[in-house]
Amino acid sequence: MARDADVNAQPHSDQGAEEIMGAHRPVTRALDAARLNNLDPAVPTMKSSSFKQAASALAAVLACAVSHSAHAAIVISEVDAAGSSAAYAADWFELTNTGTSAVNINGWKMDDNSNAFASAVALRGVSSIAAGQSVVFIESNSTGSTDAAINAAFTQAWFGGNAPSGLLIGNYGGAGVGLSTSTDAVNIFTASGTLVTRVDFNASTLGRTFDNAAGVNNGVLTTFSTAGLNGAFLSANGIETGSPGAIAAVPEPESLALLLTSLGVLGLTGIRRKQA
Repeated sequence: MARDADVNAQPHSDQGAEEIMGAHRPVTRALDAARLNNLDPAVPTMKSSSFKQAASALAAVLACAVSHSAHAAIVISEVDAAGSSAAYAADWFELTNTGTSAVNINGWKMDDNSNAFASAVALRGVSSIAAGQSVVFIESNSTGSTDAAINAAFTQAWFGGNAPSGLLIGNYGGAGVGLSTSTDAVNIFTASGTLVTRVDFNASTLGRTFDNAAGVNNGVLTTFSTAGLNGAFLSANGIETGSPGAIAAVPEPESLALLLTSLGVLGLTGIRRKQA
């Protein structure tokens, strides 16, 4: 059963942006210092130590930027809270990597509308999501002993037992994370407890999953899957409509990391040119 609780956590995107910009300040200071050294008549060329300091700071901020940008690229692209009433008797949701590089999800967890890392349970069976890839996570028990049977039943219901090439299925399970068909939520956390993404949804209906091809984050899902749209199709058993394992979405570039890279490289290049 889903549990009601106040939403105490917010998606990490705002916090991540602040950390990235905070990490960018050492680059700015290092570049400023390097420029001063270069323009000082007593120092005709830029000191090597200043350039190395700027380059080192740039490398650090880029690593931070890429990490946060990669996490932000993960969206909850589909939810089936009525899956527990289907032939395979299990709720499920789908994560899609809309970014341009793989995301390591080792140690990541999910929770329902308790919205709390303390009550979240581990995602298992999948350690990385490739760029543009969608992964289905199906509810099972806490130990994983029923994973294989549930996954096989899911594959039979949706694909007639012949899973498409590239279909990736993971699992999760534990007390209190069953999705309610009346109102509930899916929260995804990193291993350290940072909220990556979350969605809420109201009444579900057996036969149509929630479609989040729009990439809604920290909002309410209201769109049900329709065959022929965003990769959705009628399941092999003719009961459900959805797009497990696939979504018609174009990966988005990690724009913030690219911006910081460009700024840093331009700054260092400009300084080097003044030495010539």
